[in-house]
Amino acid sequence: MMDLAAHSAMGNVTLKDVAKRQAISKKYLWQIVNPLKSAGIIRAVTGPHGGYALAKPPSSVTLRDILAILEGDCALVACVDTPAACPRSNACASRDIWREVEEKLAEAMESITLSDMAARQQAMTVGASQQYAI
Repeated sequence: MMDLAAHSAMGNVTLKDVAKRQAISKKYLWQIVNPLKSAGIIRAVTGPHGGYALAKPPSSVTLRDILAILEGDCALVACVDTPAACPRSNACASRDIWREVEEKLAEAMESITLSDMAARQQAMTVGASQQYAI
C-alpha cells in the first residue's frame, strides 16, 4: 500500500514492480491484492498500461483500515470481542485491561494514514541517501 501511495503520481503500478522494489514475493502480493480490491481501497486497471492504483486518497485510508481488510479483527484476546469465549469474562479485570489496550491500539492505528506512512518512508529514504553521499 505504501508503494502504491509513493508511486501513485507515476500512474498504475504493476505487482512485478512492487515485488521488486519491496523485496516481496509476487505470489504473496497476489494474495493480498484481492481483499484490498474487494474493499475498494485499490483498483485494478487492465490493458497495456495496466496495473494497480489507489482507489481512495491516501489521506483517507488508515493503518487500521488496511489491517482490518488483510488481517480481520485486531482482537488481542478472544474474550474482548467474544465474551462467551471465557466463562469468567463478565468479572475479569484482565479482560477490561485488554479492552483498554485494544481501544488505545485502535486509536493509534486510526490516527496513522497511508499518506502519513508514505511520507515517513520518503523522509527515511531521502535521509538514508544523504547519509551515504560522502
